[in-house]
Amino acid sequence: MKHRATFGRLAAVASIATTAWLAAAPVLSQAPALNQTQSPAQAVTVARATNACFVDAALFTGTLVPREEIFVLPEVDGARIAEVFVEEGDQIKNGQPLAKLVRGPATPGGPPIWSTLAVPVEGLVIKRSARLGAIASFQSPEPLFRLAKGGEIEVEADIPEVRLSKVAAGQVARVQVPGLGEVQGKVRFVSPEIDRQTRLGRVRISIGVNPAFRLGSTVSGTVDTARSCGVSVPVSSLLSRPEGSFVQRVRDGRVETQGVQLGLIDGARAEVKGGLAEGDVVVARAGSFVRDGDAVRAIVPGEAAAAAELRR
Repeated sequence: MKHRATFGRLAAVASIATTAWLAAAPVLSQAPALNQTQSPAQAVTVARATNACFVDAALFTGTLVPREEIFVLPEVDGARIAEVFVEEGDQIKNGQPLAKLVRGPATPGGPPIWSTLAVPVEGLVIKRSARLGAIASFQSPEPLFRLAKGGEIEVEADIPEVRLSKVAAGQVARVQVPGLGEVQGKVRFVSPEIDRQTRLGRVRISIGVNPAFRLGSTVSGTVDTARSCGVSVPVSSLLSRPEGSFVQRVRDGRVETQGVQLGLIDGARAEVKGGLAEGDVVVARAGSFVRDGDAVRAIVPGEAAAAAELRR
């Protein structure tokens, strides 16, 4: 009887231990799932949407030319040039004498006939072909003087056909002039014709009067064909898909894909016309590491360093 009692007590202890183990088993099996939900959020570099202004520009190359060129010819054929009063580069006034001509007498034995060559405009003397003692002739390949009316200089520029449709009179142009740097101008004229060989269109850009301009100089620049201000994000934050453009916005520590309507793109920044507001946070390099619903810890370049500096 003593042995039966001992065996009964051992069986009771074993039963209690087995019951305790079975009760603990579900808890142990749930432990890995609990650890997964509490895993730390991934650190991701983000950028804030800010307001910025954008410019769409058409590139061009061109040459400095007179806005309006005047050819000065002799009034009569066969006269000799007796005096020249102006030189290349001179600014002349309305009616100012350019040269003095002399020709034989109208009657035998009479006095020679003198005449003064002048023009009723102001301008810049571009070229002087008149030489003392030379005979002025209508047949000469060069006029006696070439003038830029009013001294106004323009850029005669060529712009690719695909960009010419966006160029219009009145648009602002930025011209790089050798030795002078950037000069601001304005589109005056856009040719209705495209060169069949080069597929380039001709544009005239007014840049005003400046004695430092050198006609024939090769210049380059841009025409501002559109200007807009709005919400801006880095181009690297954009996702391009067949259905449109998207960004990965970060809200409440989670990633969500947001469709956006794009405007102008200027360098490394893109204008967003719809889908984002100023101050929204987006993944700076979209599509690389995170997907919709991922928990992330947003890091804004520069802000962390500034905060650390304030804590010192």
